[in-house]
Amino acid sequence: MAALTPPVRQLSFTDAARNNPRGPFPADRLDAQIQNLIEAIHSTQQALADIRRDDGKLKNRSVGPEQLQGQLVAEIDKEAERRIAKHTQSTITAANLVLQREQNVHLRALDAEAAATTAAGFMSAINAANALVEQNTHKVINATDIVDAHASDSENWANYSQAQATNAKAEQEQAAAWAEYLAGPVVNSNDAPAYISGSPWGRGLYYQPVEGYGGTGGLWSAKWWAIYAAQMVGPWSIYYLGGWSDPPVPGAVNPDTGLKVPSPLPPGSFYYDTDSGTVYFWNGSEWISPYELAAGVTSRFVYHPATSQSVFSGPDMNGLTPSVGQSASDVHLNGIKLVPTLDYTVNPTTSTLTLVVPAAANSYVQWDLLVPSASLAPGAVNAFKVALTPATLDGVNKNFTMQYTNPTTGLKPVNVTTGAQLQVVLDGIVQEPGGDYTATGAALTMTKAPPADGHFWVVWFANATQTP
Repeated sequence: MAALTPPVRQLSFTDAARNNPRGPFPADRLDAQIQNLIEAIHSTQQALADIRRDDGKLKNRSVGPEQLQGQLVAEIDKEAERRIAKHTQSTITAANLVLQREQNVHLRALDAEAAATTAAGFMSAINAANALVEQNTHKVINATDIVDAHASDSENWANYSQAQATNAKAEQEQAAAWAEYLAGPVVNSNDAPAYISGSPWGRGLYYQPVEGYGGTGGLWSAKWWAIYAAQMVGPWSIYYLGGWSDPPVPGAVNPDTGLKVPSPLPPGSFYYDTDSGTVYFWNGSEWISPYELAAGVTSRFVYHPATSQSVFSGPDMNGLTPSVGQSASDVHLNGIKLVPTLDYTVNPTTSTLTLVVPAAANSYVQWDLLVPSASLAPGAVNAFKVALTPATLDGVNKNFTMQYTNPTTGLKPVNVTTGAQLQVVLDGIVQEPGGDYTATGAALTMTKAPPADGHFWVVWFANATQTP
């Protein structure tokens, strides 16, 4: 173990500074003092490393018996004796257990000997059984023959079952045919009531035929029930024709539903136009849309009487003067709508409004003139692709006759009053009415003859209230 070097004070720097304040400071003595402290610290660290591990605990075997107190040594000896006595007892117990195991091994040996004797007897029994089996082999052979016979019988029964299944299928098909095509009663009409009362079926025997859809359904017939159900629901399909991109023509078949359009079309028939998204109804002569035209306000006049007043005409508070003519009136007093005749009257000739009850002072009268009913017109048109005669272009002809397909009467002449009602297209170019063509009634006249190899087609935009 390294010897410890205690630090020694070599000079009092405080005294040196006080005794010689102006003299030079003894720097060499300061270095010597610092070196002395470094050596003392180094020796202390070396001594500590001799007894201390890196983990901060004492090194092994760094403490001997002479470092321990006598009482502590006695306690250690006592604990050692106690542990030795405990292990001694465990050794005695283990020895007794070994002896016991030895006795058990002996007993197991005796059991093994007895088991060997038993096994020998069992083998004798097996040998006897083998002999018995050999003696009964012929019985097993006979039993196998019986099993084969039963297998043949089973196969025969399987074939018979298959034949019965085939017969059942044929009977089923025949029964289905009877259910579909049976057209009349199987008993006399006079005997039918008694037959019905004794029938095991819940609804009895329906012997009366039912007619409809071009045929007759009879006794228990699927067709009977189909016609009966259709009669309960009603002929809905006669009127609703499904969705069409063009007005359906009598006899045409809907490509989506396969429904055939009745001929002639019964009034009330309707279809959904897939292009316009509108439902159209057939009124017996044309397709119409179920909308109602409502008149709009054309002019508005507001009067603010200073005193009670019942007659209004001439300029209003904004300097506007009403001119009734054929227009209907809509009158409000202080925001409350008045009832014609009961609350007011209008003289169209003089353009005068007369209130039944005079308006109170500081009130407001609003008088609206509506669009005349004669000026209201539907905005819908029917578009028809025109069939031209002659249908073949020759590069010379300029005159054509136009026809369209009427839903009820077939081809009919187009009736136009101006060329603007047509869309004429030649080789993909829309022609200008007046400059490129003229049209009156069913006659179409081109300014220049369409070329023989040209693509020429016409569409008529007809008023919906005048054409089907």
